[in-house]
Amino acid sequence: MKQKRIYLLRNYKNTRMKNRIEKGLFTLLMLLGIGAFAQPGGGGPHREKIESMKIGFITQKLDLSSEEAQRFWPVYNKYVDEIEKNRRAFRGKVMEDVSEIGNMSNAEAEKALNDMIDFRTIEVEVIKKYTAEFKKVLPPQKVVKLFVAEQQFKRELLKQLKMGKGGR
Repeated sequence: MKQKRIYLLRNYKNTRMKNRIEKGLFTLLMLLGIGAFAQPGGGGPHREKIESMKIGFITQKLDLSSEEAQRFWPVYNKYVDEIEKNRRAFRGKVMEDVSEIGNMSNAEAEKALNDMIDFRTIEVEVIKKYTAEFKKVLPPQKVVKLFVAEQQFKRELLKQLKMGKGGR
């Protein structure tokens, strides 16, 4: 009986660790975007399908009136373009450098870390800038709903991707 408990505990810990690793990897992929989707006009029909799903999801979650939608979507599209531009620059600058993490010197690792922090700082500045822009076209409650809806959409997308791969 004691061995069964130990096995269950180890299995539980392994499952938790696996879940954390998967969540971390997904977060990293979502942060960096998937290669094909990051290319200007890239991604083909899959990107278009995901984008249309995202538009529908956000529209539904924000409960936009037609007037709000007309003012909101152009601002949101500029926001997404700026975030993606920043991510592409980050991938080009940093991700190639860290492909050989095991062979990095301490100085190279420090530079990569500083570049990662710079990327996050720029991303936060873009979010601040567009939060002010969003508040010009939407009430603050809907701006909060927007950022929550973006996170919910990412979670739903991950869930669908997992289900598509046999629920792993």
